[in-house]
Amino acid sequence: MSEINQERLIDRFMELTRIDSPSFRERDMADYLKRELERLAVVIHEDDSAARIGGNSGNLYGVLPAKGGRDRKEAAPLLFLAHMDTVEPACERKATLYDDGKIMSDGTTVLGADDQAAIAVLLEVIQELQEEGAEHPELEFLFSAAEEAYTVGLSAMDLSVFKAKEAFALDLSDKTGGYSIQEPTLLSFTVQVHGVAAHAGFEPERGISALTAAARAITRIPQGRINDHSTFNIGIVEAGTGTNIIPELAVVRGELRSTDHEEALRMYEDAVAVFREEAEKMGATMTAEKTLHLHAYHVDEDDPALKRYKHAAEKLGIETFPVATFGGSDVNVMRRNGIAGLCISGAMHKVHTTEEYTTVQELTEAAQIVRELMTE
Repeated sequence: MSEINQERLIDRFMELTRIDSPSFRERDMADYLKRELERLAVVIHEDDSAARIGGNSGNLYGVLPAKGGRDRKEAAPLLFLAHMDTVEPACERKATLYDDGKIMSDGTTVLGADDQAAIAVLLEVIQELQEEGAEHPELEFLFSAAEEAYTVGLSAMDLSVFKAKEAFALDLSDKTGGYSIQEPTLLSFTVQVHGVAAHAGFEPERGISALTAAARAITRIPQGRINDHSTFNIGIVEAGTGTNIIPELAVVRGELRSTDHEEALRMYEDAVAVFREEAEKMGATMTAEKTLHLHAYHVDEDDPALKRYKHAAEKLGIETFPVATFGGSDVNVMRRNGIAGLCISGAMHKVHTTEEYTTVQELTEAAQIVRELMTE
């Protein structure tokens, strides 16, 4: 197998870090990718999700036709994923390559290796396949918008455009060879407690404090790490319009995660029941709503994407290892739509912080694994 063009790969990654692409504002990145993919003979399209998700870019998807004999042309297509957006602080990034091979920002922004390391790897491997005339099956590509916002971009996409039944997302923060064996169900929720406003000095007896009812409920609900597979957090409480007015409305927002989908639903219902009970005790009322962002999945040992990944890594002498994550990725969306997605190491560390970094070695190893997946 030919060597990865390491210098060009690193140059590509450094170029990508200079393109601002925070969630919902990926337009410049999308335009860059369109130009590059068209140059590399990938038939590229953009879906119509931008307006529906409140962004300025849709999801990009494309196809590189199979090359080679009949066995390649009749082989099942494979799908490769990366997301275009980065978390804040995301703009005016200044990346530096250090002598030890580490690449970091100047500490005022994220680096954006999550997920632009993946984009650099995919573009480099596609270019090498084209230059060398390497044989491969039909390859499909997806560059999603607003992945960091609970996968809202891909969730708005019609996945019937893809023929592949196996997909690989380079979106795991760990050393080369890692793969995610699980990602959780993630629910966000909003509870509104409705009381009665009254002047706190003149007639407090006439009021019903929505804030007090909400506070009593919050103190009864277990939070933090509930067990080895579930977490619960109330992160925002808003109430009141003045210090001399008994709060008529209290709004409570939070999230919960569990690798057991049914347990996640029970945790939500149990919390709502506590809010309802405390509201009724005071003569208040309440309403609640939830949004299901991610649906838990588990990867079995006989999963086809996992077996393919292990085989590719083994040929390269790279040891694979499972990682149980509590984050989410576009793989959640793929799996709930019947595509065997696998989230694999994407040459990134300390993601979502200004200490984020990647390395020349891991970018190169990621490219080697992707090339092997595309051509084996």
